Amino acid sequence: MPIQGKTSPRFAEYIKTALTSPFYPYITAAVMLLCYFTGGDIFAIYYLALSAVLMFVLLDDLTPAINVFLFMAVVVSYKNSPSYTAGNSDYYFRPAILAQIIVLVALIVIACIYRLVKTCVNKKFKPTAVFYSLCALSAAFLLNGAFSKDYNIMNLPYGLLQCVLYLGIFSVFQNNLKPRKETFKYLANCFVALSILLLAELVSKYFDPQVFSGWQIDRDYITFGWGVRNTMGMMLLLCVPSVMYLASLYKRGYLLFCYSFVILAGCLLSMSRQTILGAVIIYPICLYMLFRHSKYRAVNAALLAVAAVAVLAVIIIFRDLVSDIIKSAYEGMFLNGELDGSGRIELYIFAAMDFSKAPLFGAGFFNETMLNYMDTTVSGLGINLHFYHNTILQMMASCGIVGLVCYTVHRAVTVMCLCRGINRYKSYIAVTILVILLLSLLDIHMFDIFPTFIYSYLLAMLAATGPKPQGTDNGKALFKN
Repeated sequence: MPIQGKTSPRFAEYIKTALTSPFYPYITAAVMLLCYFTGGDIFAIYYLALSAVLMFVLLDDLTPAINVFLFMAVVVSYKNSPSYTAGNSDYYFRPAILAQIIVLVALIVIACIYRLVKTCVNKKFKPTAVFYSLCALSAAFLLNGAFSKDYNIMNLPYGLLQCVLYLGIFSVFQNNLKPRKETFKYLANCFVALSILLLAELVSKYFDPQVFSGWQIDRDYITFGWGVRNTMGMMLLLCVPSVMYLASLYKRGYLLFCYSFVILAGCLLSMSRQTILGAVIIYPICLYMLFRHSKYRAVNAALLAVAAVAVLAVIIIFRDLVSDIIKSAYEGMFLNGELDGSGRIELYIFAAMDFSKAPLFGAGFFNETMLNYMDTTVSGLGINLHFYHNTILQMMASCGIVGLVCYTVHRAVTVMCLCRGINRYKSYIAVTILVILLLSLLDIHMFDIFPTFIYSYLLAMLAATGPKPQGTDNGKALFKN
């Protein structure tokens, strides 16, 4: 239907067609990859910001917005990164760059608010059980550290930020997604496009002699502008359910099944311990879903057997290298002969201590422990919290019993949402969400900005998906049957 207004209806339709094209995710991945290696961060930000604004203003179905969330997470190049683990650059704090970023972020926020208001005005906003659970969780975020002895004023703005990331994003999308069978194919292709970008950056890292030399891997140098090895591993594992979902749809899905082995190898080469442990859980679940829904089980079974034999052969032939990789990956697990988990055990103890100090509303995110462990080695950043690296302990220590109860209720409501009319589409989304939840038991992803964006979007998609999505599963847009 033509778009009315000052914008040319035909031109607006062209833009909508481009933004919803099945090739758009791959074009975006190519642009982001080019900007990453050339240090053109500001161009990547303009690209994503313009895409986001146009989507929120023009599209009826906001499914393509997942592209913005996925590629926002990998927009910072190594060269221009403010992190001491990468470029240690002041790029993002130069007045000319910072001013442009502020304006672009403001435009995205305005577009989001416009879309939310429009949804409410058109009486399309329909609160769900998940929405109410997020309201309760947001209240717990706002009350983090309330009445604690050493309450820090920064607790309030941080709580507001968490409200925006969880409740705000979910509210914008829950009634603006129209899940059809084609929707899930598009969504899965977005993750496939992301995986290509991630693997390209990971492979390029292994050309660095600091990372790989003399058949030795130094995991400490596996860093990227936008994150470290744990972030890379999490993002790669996040793509596995999508690849396996697409593999179950097509006659030549065995090619995608083979590609899942490549991503799995990438998870291993990320040298992220929690990712490797997570893959042990997630990949078998994805295998089960593949063999349950695919019509070509015999071909996939043969490929799985070949892959298993190939892995066994590699382990035998390169046993010394494999041994070094395992040793390198797990050498930080112990300190002085005792389980240390790269400092996580100490953080868990601190979490229990902070909870005991303020059991009702917690000690707050900016409590004394966090401030003492502040990472001041990041260029240009005044604050960069050290979290407890476990979602449950984080809620318990920072938001107390109130936060823990609210989070538990939210998780229970999420499970009920999944079980209500469960199908292969909801299961696919749920397994993708499970990646973030599992790895957050050993990391900070549920309190990191970009993974939370992705989580809230996927949660909205889960809540919006009915028992029987309409459309077709033949998927001829990108892959032929």
